[in-house]
Amino acid sequence: MNLTKTATKSHFIAGFILVLLSIISLILKITFEIKYLEIAIFFFGVWGGVEIGRYLEFRISNKDSDE
Repeated sequence: MNLTKTATKSHFIAGFILVLLSIISLILKITFEIKYLEIAIFFFGVWGGVEIGRYLEFRISNKDSDE
């Protein structure tokens, strides 16, 4: 299986949604004191950050090659 080196706008949207899930999990953890929700906070936060970072890195590298 080969991963493409391009990152589309859908990577940015997916990353944004994952970060929102992380923030929602944080609010639920604080409000309702649900056990083990910190795993979801960490998981969604890291995964969302990776997706957003991948998209931004791709966009920045394309702007540098255009100049």
